[in-house]
Amino acid sequence: MVDNNRLRDKLQSIQTNLAELKKVEQLSLEEFVNSVIQFHATTRMLQISIEAILDIAQHVVARKHLGTPKTYREAIELLAKAGILSADQLPTLLNMVRFRNRVVHQYDDVSRAEVYRIATERLTDFEHFIAAIVRYNWGA
Repeated sequence: MVDNNRLRDKLQSIQTNLAELKKVEQLSLEEFVNSVIQFHATTRMLQISIEAILDIAQHVVARKHLGTPKTYREAIELLAKAGILSADQLPTLLNMVRFRNRVVHQYDDVSRAEVYRIATERLTDFEHFIAAIVRYNWGA
């Protein structure tokens, strides 16, 4: 059985971060790029939010016996296969996994412009994930 309290906590964590990340829109690209602290804070908040998505995915997959994912990517794919996430969401969420891996493992440099673009153009992707989980778990 899915732990509703755990899901609520993770979803709330994402929403709290989104509220802060939306403040980046008040900055120009130049202001953002020139602020080391803003760049690192934004990158970290995106990472934490993505990790909350991945925690939710793994929790739901395990509790609903949807399979045994070996990677974060597989956990997201299993949610889509089960119809919890739409097929349209899958590529975006897989891109989030890649972004998170790049940040955590420093596979590639993550440019300040890329982080700014995500924070100013892609936050609705997090909201769509939240809506899918709420719809699935609570029927809202």
